[in-house]
Amino acid sequence: MTRPLRLSFENAFYHITSRGNRREKIFYSDRDKEVFLKRLKEMLIKYSTICYAYCLMDNHYHIFIKTNKSNLSQGIHYLNSSYANWFRNKHQIIGPLFQGRFKSILVDADNYALVLSAYIHLNPLRAGIIKQLEDYPWSSYLDYLNLRKSDMTDPSFVLKSIDQDTFKAMNKYREYVSESQNMKDPIKESYHHIALGSATFIERVKEKIEHLGRRREIPSTRFQSKHDVDTIITKMTQALPIERKRIFDKKRGNLNRSLAIYLVKRFTPLSLSEIGELFKMDYSAVSQAAKRFEQKSEVNHEIK
Repeated sequence: MTRPLRLSFENAFYHITSRGNRREKIFYSDRDKEVFLKRLKEMLIKYSTICYAYCLMDNHYHIFIKTNKSNLSQGIHYLNSSYANWFRNKHQIIGPLFQGRFKSILVDADNYALVLSAYIHLNPLRAGIIKQLEDYPWSSYLDYLNLRKSDMTDPSFVLKSIDQDTFKAMNKYREYVSESQNMKDPIKESYHHIALGSATFIERVKEKIEHLGRRREIPSTRFQSKHDVDTIITKMTQALPIERKRIFDKKRGNLNRSLAIYLVKRFTPLSLSEIGELFKMDYSAVSQAAKRFEQKSEVNHEIK
């Protein structure tokens, strides 16, 4: 069975989650949580990683981090294994503590740091454990409001995105989180649970995956057929309306062909090479054609 795709880069942001085996508890007591945070701090130092937000729940944890080096797997493996070894010895249990591999999602921090930090901090409130987030000591929320001093988390990255004045930023953050209690899970907006970000960010990620030759490691796309392409082409013929053969016409300036290339690249898992085969063109020209259409659509609202 192919392992799920994991991307690891320098200076990259990630949302990390890891659950207890069979969804059982990974923390039996406050002491367990204290030890986990100690291990987390050790990992941050050892692997040159920055933590922007975290939340510990009884059977799982969330952390929002930035890796300065391409060492994501090594860092989280150290965190999970060092804590699991301590936990098993402390509580005299046998077997794995965590359920399989940890989950990681590459994050477009410029656009999603604020919403992701709020989502992480709201976990205990959504679970009904507390009525006020200020009452929960096992997340970084208190650090964001300067209600607790911590040398482990760095709230300034998120707070400065709200307001350059720290005091104003803290108040605005509190209001934002309070108003976001019913927010949808942002992870559901991610690209196949691999990356979370703007359309431009996702396109860059897809290009990196293509460059690495690892597209088929994406679980959600391995078994998809070209039915999605047929659907796109069919809808184009109905909406424009236009004959199917005109969409594939290689005549210079064929905007319909450029539109089709853009849509197939944007909304299907096909690689640039596969799209190139479909439209009888070199894979390098696929990306250029899609970008040209996107640029034209920005200045010509009729295209939209």
